[in-house]
Amino acid sequence: MLSRMDRRQILSLPLALATPAVAAATTLAQGASPLSVADFSVDGPLGSQGATIAAVGPDHFRVRLGAAPNQPGWPNKLNLRILRHARGHALRLDVEFPQGTDYAFNEYHQSFSYDGVHWHPVAWAQGYLASPRADTLTFPPFTGDQVWIGTQTPLSWDVDALALIDRWRAHPDVSVHVVGKSLQGRDLVRLEITAKDGPHPKARRWAHYFANQHPGEHNSQWRLVGLVDWLLSEAGADVRQRQVVHVVLMMSPDAPAHGWYRVNQQGVDMNRSYRPAGADQATQAHEAFLWQRDLERLMASDTPVTTIWAIHTWSGIVEPQIIPGPELRGARGDWTTFRTALARADRLGLIEAVTLAKVGQYGNTTWTDGPHAQFGITAVLCEGGAVLQTRQLNEASGAAIMQALGAHYAGTRLTP
Repeated sequence: MLSRMDRRQILSLPLALATPAVAAATTLAQGASPLSVADFSVDGPLGSQGATIAAVGPDHFRVRLGAAPNQPGWPNKLNLRILRHARGHALRLDVEFPQGTDYAFNEYHQSFSYDGVHWHPVAWAQGYLASPRADTLTFPPFTGDQVWIGTQTPLSWDVDALALIDRWRAHPDVSVHVVGKSLQGRDLVRLEITAKDGPHPKARRWAHYFANQHPGEHNSQWRLVGLVDWLLSEAGADVRQRQVVHVVLMMSPDAPAHGWYRVNQQGVDMNRSYRPAGADQATQAHEAFLWQRDLERLMASDTPVTTIWAIHTWSGIVEPQIIPGPELRGARGDWTTFRTALARADRLGLIEAVTLAKVGQYGNTTWTDGPHAQFGITAVLCEGGAVLQTRQLNEASGAAIMQALGAHYAGTRLTP
């Protein structure tokens, strides 16, 4: 069995070395149809708004990415589908976004899939530090006629998220709340997970709130999936008796169909959308107002939120940064006690040791500093996870976080 350090070293390998092997395809059969621009689509549950594709040569295409709404320097993510004729072709994609480098399209790995469910990571040739405006993906010969290509380990809203929510709502301890509609008419969904009955009144239960703000950071969304699945398992039964867990899988569900990385339809960065003075429909992004108003209702309820987690992806393994609230400065232990609980739960070495966040580093409009400023509650910026190249590893990191919360927040919260 690998030690914790061995696992960290493997997870830190360059993508080209750490990528699992993909079954080799048969060579292109004589007379097989060549790939053409007409075989590609940038529309669907995983799309890339404004992207254009042009043929360069056999199995070689150029993709120019479009920009996010009202953000001409922010590239949309590379999400596309080969509809037919892919089998046996070793595809090369030259991808470019020449008009800006505010956010690099090639900061994280891509993945490809033959069914939209099982994904294989693939590395950029150069990466964003060497070439932020143009880069190349080279794929092994495909073994299927249809291929999905997406960012990180992709998670669509219209197919993947809705299927997950339908599965979870069948559990008796899950309530699905629709807090409003997105600008494109999709439901804004918050899960509430807690035992419907039991020895502890709901008003005495700890409450935790998890939300993904940047819709193109899919690895962090799979972290939430693992968190929910662990909580709904037999292992999480005691935690459900003592705690209330709110989960927002995606604050901006319109985004995956367009490849928007950080924004909603208005082009507002969804993690620069909080208003510490209180939700205000006139000044906030549409979805941000609805989400903050919903959080304020929870804070005014008999089970206010104890901790709030902003769930993101950046380089490395998962990296939690905490702003402690009052319950982490008393007899039940401090934030370092929680750090110890998380280290014990993280058996695979997927999560960095918890550190103190620099309060105000990103401003009070973030969903970490903002709720802490407004309510004084514990807030966690949960970053990282880009190096976790599979759905399973990201899910395991989420399960460890939920297990640690269950262990640290023992018993029930004290009421006045």
